[in-house]
This record gives sequence, C-alpha cells and structure tokens, in this order.
Amino acid sequence: MKVEKCLQENVVVLSPEEGIKEAAATFSANRIWAAPVLDKDRRVVGILSITDILNTFSPDFLSILKNVDFIKDYGALDLTIKDVEELAKLKVSDVMTKDVISIKKGGDLVVAISLMKKHGFRTLPVLDDGKLLGLVTTIDICRRFLEIWEGKTKGEK
Repeated sequence: MKVEKCLQENVVVLSPEEGIKEAAATFSANRIWAAPVLDKDRRVVGILSITDILNTFSPDFLSILKNVDFIKDYGALDLTIKDVEELAKLKVSDVMTKDVISIKKGGDLVVAISLMKKHGFRTLPVLDDGKLLGLVTTIDICRRFLEIWEGKTKGEK
C-alpha cells in the first residue's frame, strides 16, 4: 500500500519566524501534534512537534532518566516566571527539528511506519522535490488499515 492512500493534503503549516507560543496555540486550536515549517518559497525547512515544544520546558537531563521518583523536591524542576518569559521569546526556528525525515507520495506505508518507529515520530511530511504535498500520520495509517480490514475499500491489496 502506498503513502498517497493515507495522505493528508490540507495541513497546518508554520513559519520559521513564528513565535513558539503562537505555534503551541495553533497546535491546541487545531488538535494536532506536529506541523511542517515552510520558508517563503514554500519549501520544508523543518518540522515542529509537541515534543519539541515540551522539551524547551524541561531540563536536558530528563531525557536520559527512566523516571524521576528519586527527586524528592519537584520544586527544583519548576519553571519561574522569568523562565516562561524567556521561552516566550523563542521562535519556531529555534526549536524545530531541522533534519526532516520525509517520504515520497509513492512510498510504501511499511517504509513510512519503519521511519516513524526508527526515529520516534508520529508524523512524516510527504515531499516532492522539497515541496510539501501533505502529511502522513500514525492515525492515518491505522485508519487506512482499519478500512481495509472492514472491507470498505474495493479491489485494494
């Protein structure tokens, strides 16, 4: 099965110059967890995810810990008003993932799933010559497999 069968073509996009606070509000308003970042020529220059945003609010060492139960004073991890004010100055380009992993429209879904698992993503941009065609997400793929299992597609394998 090909990626084009699961492609979301109408997607929310961000600008590299957009503020991180505005990007977070866009995610919340649109109930999405990632968005491609496009330059003035509509070329993909990055992708921003909820995880990227959350990582800006958490100490670097948290990513190497399996749990934080040993920390008795969680206040040591609290954000101050000053921290929040500094974070609000960040732009999408400061936080986004710049080395974008993508797939082509004619790519196999198995390859898309493999890329997502390998890199820990739930969303892949679908590109053609650097231009965004849309996104494929784990939800889109699951929905497509469910349609096939339920026999809602005719003549597909």
